[in-house]
Amino acid sequence: MKQHCYKPLLLKLEYFFLYSHLHSSLEAVMLHVVDEVLKTFSKKNVDYITFITSLFVVIGLAFFILHDAENTAILIQNYKDSVISVFGPVYLILTPFCFVFVLYLSASKLGKYKLGGKEAETEFSTISWIGMLFCGGIGGGIIYWSGVEWGYYLDESLFGINPYSKESYALSTAYGLFHWGISAWALYAIPAIALSVSFYKYNLNTLRLSSSLRGLGIKNVESSLIGRIVDFIFVVATIGAAGGTIGSYIPMLSTGFSNIFNLDGSFLVDLGVLGLCVGLFGYSVYRGLTNGIKRLSDINMLLAGIFLIVVLFLGPTFEIIKSSFDGLIFMFSHFWQMSTLGIKEQSDFADTWTVFYWAWWVAFGPLVALFIARISKGRTLREMILGMLIFGSLGSWLFYMILGGYSMSLDVNEILAVSQITDSTHGDTAIAVVHTMPFDTLMLLLFCGITVIFVTTSYDSMSFVIAYHVQKNSLEKNDPGKYLRLFWAIVLGVLPAALIIYSSHQVALNVIILASLPLLFIYPLMAISVFKEISTKKN
Repeated sequence: MKQHCYKPLLLKLEYFFLYSHLHSSLEAVMLHVVDEVLKTFSKKNVDYITFITSLFVVIGLAFFILHDAENTAILIQNYKDSVISVFGPVYLILTPFCFVFVLYLSASKLGKYKLGGKEAETEFSTISWIGMLFCGGIGGGIIYWSGVEWGYYLDESLFGINPYSKESYALSTAYGLFHWGISAWALYAIPAIALSVSFYKYNLNTLRLSSSLRGLGIKNVESSLIGRIVDFIFVVATIGAAGGTIGSYIPMLSTGFSNIFNLDGSFLVDLGVLGLCVGLFGYSVYRGLTNGIKRLSDINMLLAGIFLIVVLFLGPTFEIIKSSFDGLIFMFSHFWQMSTLGIKEQSDFADTWTVFYWAWWVAFGPLVALFIARISKGRTLREMILGMLIFGSLGSWLFYMILGGYSMSLDVNEILAVSQITDSTHGDTAIAVVHTMPFDTLMLLLFCGITVIFVTTSYDSMSFVIAYHVQKNSLEKNDPGKYLRLFWAIVLGVLPAALIIYSSHQVALNVIILASLPLLFIYPLMAISVFKEISTKKN
């Protein structure tokens, strides 16, 4: 009887001790997390001048867009028009210059220069390296543009070709391949080479754009006034370009997910999709390069390959292959004309499209370069250059040839009027193209999933690089702390949220052009710096 009476008391004591143990364990974990966070954000590990500047830029741009949306849109549009009018030819001249420069480096004996020294070993396999390079370099833009971009060009009369003629379809395919091809990847290559050389030659702990100018002989360039200005320009360009791109992709993703799950397309769906993207790239960047970004890149390369194979072989295979070859032949035969259109005399087409795309690649160039520098230890400059020009271009071209060829066949056979696309119908048209495919719901789910992961891997690299950027230089060569990476993953979602609230596709694209302008003047300096760094006898 007594034993029976003691049972409830014993159970209570057991629950008490179990609860106390769990509570103390949870308290210990929380204290450990707090201690790690404080250590991560301490003055010893973080350059607070760069950190506060970067944070101020994000909040300032978001407030500027939201405070007076209508006047802000007009102001941004006016500034964009002025930039194109004055500096458009500079973008057009810079791109072929970069292409010729990196080809020279690759073909000459300087291409044998090995990042990290002769004994350095690669950190990632070639396949994973190519996947990370490609996913970090193109982001969700390849999905957003590749299927429908040709539709914007069909009514253009360039090089003596009549609009809507048979030749105009080849021209339309060619310009998509041109804007995402070897010239574009050359704009990534210049800062990638300059930063990689400095990062490994001087055994740097931080990745900052100012480090790419070490070859100019400026003492302690990262902490100099010039270095601070260059790094500030980098932060503004990165945040503007990042916010502009994801701000334009979200409406398309919202349309796709609304169709899949029978939702009413609304502002809440937009925010939900943004939350999904931010959550995914927050988790991925928290996990680090190997467990996060690398794994997502590998998965996405596989999913993208499956998607393209299904479209090619279950779609109009012959028509896709024919339009692809027509586009490639036109691009290579008119490469010089396409590269110089708008330089000697003003061209509305070049101002609207080619300048926009070169500005896009310039804006993202240093950001992608910082990430490529981090993953390229043990590679030669020749490997890096050819990897970007060949594999970067081929990956982009596959999307443009297969998705673009599929949607072109829909237009030619009068199944879907893709050629009637406008800025306001871009996202809906891209989703409508996928809806015509076999197993449309499954393909749409795969399409949206690939886009989300592309956006995620692209933003992962941005968060990783910004975290590296604000890290204080030291003798210890470590990746940024996971809480610092997570913090920037969340903060970088602020500007896209502002653009979604404002809901303007054109403003998002204009922001990218404005963000790229200051970088125009840094590109030649990086080219001079890298040439001086690697051409000395010692190197």
